[in-house]
Formats: sequence, C-alpha cells, structure tokens
Amino acid sequence: MLELKVTLDNLLTFVGLLFVAWQMRDGNRQQKMDSHIRLYDINRELLSLGFSNLELFEILKEDGRKVDPTLMRRYLQLWLNQLCLVDAFKRSGVFEKDVGESFDADLRDMMLLPNMRRHWKEFGKYYPASFQASVNDILNEAGHERTDEKAEEPTR
Repeated sequence: MLELKVTLDNLLTFVGLLFVAWQMRDGNRQQKMDSHIRLYDINRELLSLGFSNLELFEILKEDGRKVDPTLMRRYLQLWLNQLCLVDAFKRSGVFEKDVGESFDADLRDMMLLPNMRRHWKEFGKYYPASFQASVNDILNEAGHERTDEKAEEPTR
C-alpha cells in the first residue's frame, strides 16, 4: 500500500505551488484585460483622428471617393491593421466569447464598407492567411467577390 507522509515541508511546498498557480491565473487574467483595454484605446485613437480631420469620416461613409486618395489609403490601412490585430488576439483565445462576437461584428461592418472592400482588394494579399480567410469569408457571405485566387482552387 502507498503510504502518504505529510510533513511540514511537503505541506509548505504544496501551498507554495497553489499560490504560484493562483498568481499565474491572476496574471493571465490581467494580461487579457490589458489587451482589451489597449485594443479599445486604439479604436478610440482612430476615431479621434476622424474628429480631428472630418475628411477621414468621409472615408467611412457609403462612398467617400471625394477624399484625397493617399489620405484614404493611410486611414483605411490603420483600420485594417487594427482589425488584423484584433483577429489575431481572437484566434489566440484572448477574448471572452461575447467580446469576440463584438469584434466580429466590427470586422464585418468595416469590411462591408465600399472603400474598405476596394482597399482590401488591393492590399489584402499582404496580410496573414488566417486574416485573409476571415475577411474573405465575410465578403463571400455578403455576396461580394473573394480577393484570394487560392481559395477558389480545388484542393488536391
């Protein structure tokens, strides 16, 4: 039979391990919260740019073609980079389910803007394959053409 001796050293070691596990869990929770806060801060900064320069808000309208093309490309690129970052965090499991769903809605809404679709068609190829798949699925579900030739090819 296995005999279990409980000594003070063993007990202190066990309590120490529990304390370290609790600290790690708490640290992970704090990192997730910090990630959420930072992503929301970046969204706020991007929106603040629009308040500072109302021409940027024209880009997000149904058809903001009256905006300087360089300004449009840069602003859309900032948003696309942010959306890609959010997608990467979501894939890594950082978000709770409801937060992930909220960010999915943001991604879907942004990608269905005509200017963003045009921008994606030109620059989408420079993003990670996983993000390309997410965006192209959204566009496909909404009845817009996909931008990746590979997705159309049959697998062998």
